[in-house]
Amino acid sequence: MERFSDSLPIFSDKIENPALQDSLNSLKILTKKSLSIHDWGNGRIGVPIVISVELPSLGNIDNIDIKAKEQIVLVFNLLNYPYEAPVVYTDRLDFPKDQLAHFYIAANNRPPAFCYVRCNRDEWYANKRIEDLIIRIANWLGDAAAGELNEDGEQFEPLRLEGYSGTIIYDYDTMVRPVLTNTPLLTYKNLSIALFERGLDINQKTYRFVKFLNPDNAIDTLKEVDIENQKKKDDSTRRKYHYGYLLWADEHTVNSQYSVNLPKNWADFKLFCAFFQIDYNHLENCLIANFHLNRFIHFPVIVAIRRTKPLIGYSSNIELINFRFWLKLEHIKDGKIIDDIEINFFSHNQPLTQKLAAKISNFQLENGFRTLVFGCGALGSKIIMHLARSGYPKLSLVDPDSLSPHNLVRHTLFAEHEGENKAESLARAINKMYPLESAPSFGFSDKEIINQKPLIEIHNWIMDFTASPAFFNTLSIGQHIVEKNVLSAMISDFGNLGILYREGNGRNPRIDDLQAHLYNLSLQKSEIKDWLKREKLAHSNTNLNVRVGIGCNSETTVLSDDKIASHASFFSGIIKKEMNNVPDNGKIFLSQISDDGVYSITTNTIKVAPVHIYQAINDNSWSVRIQSEVYEKIMKEFSKAKRNETGGVFVGYCNHKTKIIYVVDSIRAPKDSKANSIHFMRGIDGLPEEIENAIQSSGGQIGYIGEWHTHPKGPNALSDQDMESVGKHKLEFERLNPPLPVFLTIITPNGLFPFVY
Repeated sequence: MERFSDSLPIFSDKIENPALQDSLNSLKILTKKSLSIHDWGNGRIGVPIVISVELPSLGNIDNIDIKAKEQIVLVFNLLNYPYEAPVVYTDRLDFPKDQLAHFYIAANNRPPAFCYVRCNRDEWYANKRIEDLIIRIANWLGDAAAGELNEDGEQFEPLRLEGYSGTIIYDYDTMVRPVLTNTPLLTYKNLSIALFERGLDINQKTYRFVKFLNPDNAIDTLKEVDIENQKKKDDSTRRKYHYGYLLWADEHTVNSQYSVNLPKNWADFKLFCAFFQIDYNHLENCLIANFHLNRFIHFPVIVAIRRTKPLIGYSSNIELINFRFWLKLEHIKDGKIIDDIEINFFSHNQPLTQKLAAKISNFQLENGFRTLVFGCGALGSKIIMHLARSGYPKLSLVDPDSLSPHNLVRHTLFAEHEGENKAESLARAINKMYPLESAPSFGFSDKEIINQKPLIEIHNWIMDFTASPAFFNTLSIGQHIVEKNVLSAMISDFGNLGILYREGNGRNPRIDDLQAHLYNLSLQKSEIKDWLKREKLAHSNTNLNVRVGIGCNSETTVLSDDKIASHASFFSGIIKKEMNNVPDNGKIFLSQISDDGVYSITTNTIKVAPVHIYQAINDNSWSVRIQSEVYEKIMKEFSKAKRNETGGVFVGYCNHKTKIIYVVDSIRAPKDSKANSIHFMRGIDGLPEEIENAIQSSGGQIGYIGEWHTHPKGPNALSDQDMESVGKHKLEFERLNPPLPVFLTIITPNGLFPFVY
C-alpha cells in the first residue's frame, strides 16, 4: 500500500511544545508503537498512524474501499497546538476520496483532509483530548463505510472547500436559473455571460453579481460598461465592471462524484470539466472572441454541476463552484488558451435580503407596511439602521439637514457622506445592503412632508426622532395622521435619560398626552422629579410650555456616542416588539443611565389609559384633554357630594400654539370651601402649597391650569356668578408670564362641559 507520508522527510528538530509532547506520548500508548514524525512544512509535523475501523457486518455500502485498518496522518502546528486543532489526512494514495463528501479540497499536492466536525474544529478540540480525535476519525470512517456520513440521505452534500482567494456574491436561485431553464446566451451552448462589479479598493477580492446579459439588455450593458471604463481611475463615481461566465453540462448529465483537486491553471480546469462531463470549448471560444470587452485581466467563472439530489441548504440540485481566471493577451495563441494561466477558487456569499436579515436577527414582521421616519440625526440614524439591519428596509426617511464633520462623533454615517443630506444618504446605504429588494428605502429633505396627505396615507407607522418641540406639536395635531401608529423618542437629562412615547389605539392617548402624563409623575417618582429640576436649572426656563429633550446636532453638545447607542438599542428593541402589537393603552418607555461610580442602565415601562377629549363649549378652537385618572377622580367627587355642589382645581399645562389644555391632576376642594345645593365657593386653605409643590416637582412643567365645579341640578352652562369670576380672572391671567386662558369646567348629570376664555 502506497502512503503519502513516505514522501515526507523525517522531522529532526526538537519538539519544545509541552502540550504537543504530551499528546505524542498519548499516541504512543494508544497505538502501542513508536511514532514516525515527519516534516510537513510551514512549522508543522505529520504523524502517520494506523487506526481500527468498525466496518458494517454486511459489507461496505456500494463496495466503497474503506479498510478495517486505515492509514491516516495527524498534522500538528508546532507552536499553536493545542489551540489549533490537528488536521487529519488520509495517508492512502488510493483512498476513495472521489466518492465521499466530507473531505476538504486538496491543496499543495497534499491528500485531502477529513471534515470530521461540522463546526469549527479548533472550537471542537478546545475541550477534547487526542484520544477523542482518534475515536472521532474512526467513527467517521465507519459511518462512511456504512453510508451514514450524510445527516439527510435525501439531500446531496456539497463539496467542502477551504483556502479561498476571495468571494463572489450572488443570489443562488438567480444564478442557477439559466441552468435549470437551459437558456444560454445567444449561440454559446451551456454558457451565460453576467456582469459583476468590484469595489474601488484595488486590493478588494470580492465580485458582486449585477445581472445576466440577454438579447434585450446586451447593447445597453455594453454601453454602460464602456462609459465606466472611460472614467479616470481616481474618479470616485467610477464603477469597476467585470464580465463573468456561467458554465454547465448538458441537461441529462448528473454526477455524484467529488473532485478533491480544484484547478490551478487552464490545463487543470480542462481536466476538472472533463471529470464532470462539462464541455469547456464554448467558454474558451467566448473568452477569446470577447477578450477586448473585459478591461480587467481577472474575472469570475462559475461552474454548475448537476447532482443526483437537491443540495443541502439550497433549492435545487445544482452545485456551483466559483473561480477567478487571470487571462492576458499573451495567454492566447493560435486561437487557444495556453495552459499556464492562473486560476483561483472563490467562496460564494448570498447577498443580503430582507428575509435573510430578519431570520438572522430573529425579527419577523407580520405586516408588510412602510414607516415614515422624521429625524435622521444621531439617535434617529442608529434606530433606523437597527431596523434596516433587522430586515426592515421599507423606510421613508425625512431630514432637512446635511451631515457635518462634527456629526461623525455620534452619527451612523461616515466621513464619505459629509455634506450630503442625512436622510438621502441613509436611504442609499440601506438600499446597498439589500440590492435585490423591490421595496427600498427613500430619503427626503423636505420636512413639510408631514402635511402631504397622499404620502402620509401610504404609511402605517410614523416615527419622530427630531427632538424638535415645533415638530412634536405638528405631529400631535396632524390633520392627516388618522389611524396611524405614532411614536416619538428623544434623549434628555444630559444624555442620561431616553424617552419613547408610543401612542394608544386610535391615537388615544397621543404623544402629547403621554408627555403630560410623564410630567405629572414627578409628583410620585423622585427620579422624574429630580430630572425635571435639573432640566429647569440647565435651561433657566420656567415656561410651562417647554418640551423637555435635547438635540445632538450642535458641535457644542457634550454627549458621547455610547450613551446615544444605548438608548437607540433599547428603543429599537421596543419598536420591533410594538410593530407586531395592536395597542390598547399608550406607553412610555424610559431608559436611564447612571455614570456616577458604577456605570449602569435601567429601564421602565409605564402604561397610560386613553384620555377624555372635549372641545370648549364657548370656543371650539380650544380642546381639553383630561387624563383618565383625573376624570375618574372628579366623577367620584361629584357622586360623593350628591345634591351639594362641589369642585376643585385642575393641574396641568396649556399649549398656546396648539390651543390645547392638558389636565393631569385635580386638587380637591380645600377645607375652607363652602357648598350647598345651589352654590359652591372654593376655598384656599393649603391650595397654594399644593400648586407650588406641583410646579417645583415638575421643574415648572405643570401647575395651576383651571377650575371645576358641579351643578347637580344643572344647568349645563356657566351661571351669572361663574361669568363674573371669568371676567375677574381674565384680566389677572393675561398679566401672567406666560399668560393663561381662563379655563372653567362644569360637571352635571349630563356630562362634563369645559369653557375656555
